[in-house]
Amino acid sequence: MTSELPDGPALSAADTTFRWFARPYDFLEECAAAHGDTFALRFTRFGTHVVVSHPDDVRDVLGGDPAVLHAGRGNALLEPILGRHSLLLMDGDRHMTERALLQPIFRSDRLPRYAALVADATRRWTAAWNGGGTVGVQRTAIGISREVILRAALQPTERELERLGTLIDRVMALVGTNATFDGDATDARLRERFQATRATLDAALQEHLDRRRRDRTGGGDDILSLLAASGEKLSDDAVRDELLTLILAGHETTASSITWALLLLHAAPEALRHALAELDERADVEGERMAGLPYLTAVCLETLRMRPVIPVVSRELQRSFRLGGRTLPAGVFVTPCAYLAHRREASFPEPEAFRPERFLGQRPSPNVYFPFGGGVRRCIGMSFALLEMQIVLGMLLRQFRFAPVDGGPPRATRRGVTIVAAGGGAMHAERRRSAHGG
Repeated sequence: MTSELPDGPALSAADTTFRWFARPYDFLEECAAAHGDTFALRFTRFGTHVVVSHPDDVRDVLGGDPAVLHAGRGNALLEPILGRHSLLLMDGDRHMTERALLQPIFRSDRLPRYAALVADATRRWTAAWNGGGTVGVQRTAIGISREVILRAALQPTERELERLGTLIDRVMALVGTNATFDGDATDARLRERFQATRATLDAALQEHLDRRRRDRTGGGDDILSLLAASGEKLSDDAVRDELLTLILAGHETTASSITWALLLLHAAPEALRHALAELDERADVEGERMAGLPYLTAVCLETLRMRPVIPVVSRELQRSFRLGGRTLPAGVFVTPCAYLAHRREASFPEPEAFRPERFLGQRPSPNVYFPFGGGVRRCIGMSFALLEMQIVLGMLLRQFRFAPVDGGPPRATRRGVTIVAAGGGAMHAERRRSAHGG
């Protein structure tokens, strides 16, 4: 069965792992240039992955039988971060049951409340920019996104918000180092620091949950109240792990996408002109109401095409699987690659050009465009993430003029499990015009 695996780079597992972590986008492009739409990568800790980007293969994997293609196993390395009860680590009936319990969190009738939180947080976090100067877009976007998800999830006091934010920062600073792994190569001190910080954050969430359990009339309609109201369907451990998944897996990915959008726009003058023109023409649309502006939405979708912050999704084969004319053995991971699929000339002409017009009035097939994954495992918070992207980006563009600090094209680097802009998205910012609430 091993002979059925496709070719891949002639590298040791250690070298493959190093290059994947050091320069993920470049490494993927080099592999695709040498081996085409399908190639095998052998990692030290992650097993063997068959990476695919052809639409037919993407369709067969994302739309395949979940009993054969286990996405939870594909995310197993996240368990030390998110906890074993995280939705991302589940498969089969358990996944479908828990997903149904969580789905009401992202109902359309709840989005206006989340939108108001996004607008308020954006105003607070950019208030210090009024005097102009160099700003760290990534840091600010992380602050906005973290505040939004914490307020939506827990309705914390200001003191609790600060404490939780500090703990989350400490956890995320350790994520992506060897601190999240067991093994001989792991720095024991880093691992102990990560585990202690993760346990402290877990305990802080339990305090909120205990309070909510005691006072069933309190808490209102925040996410924790919805989870606590599930009764015996979710244990305390499960509630905490799902909260951590929403907080840790959601806030930094969205913040990174906002940063990429601002950088890519300012490297594409024509697209920037169109975006600003739409905002000027719709001066009546402010703050949380910016979500849904056509060109602004297209900018966000094009950003996710060019810079998917999670460039691959993986499924572990539970038995042999026929894909692309070859039979792959059980135990191998099949890995649709959004980054490469989004750069296929046949799917997106001039794929290296930032052209939001691709998404005006049309949406590509989910087999060629899948920044949030696909099938029954598509990101449950997709609508929330897109809403936040549009509001934050729209408010920033309306209120400030930006200029990149580095005149070259924005470079990618890894921060934890996401791909972010190198240098923290540093930009010069100055007040564009007097803001009137937006």
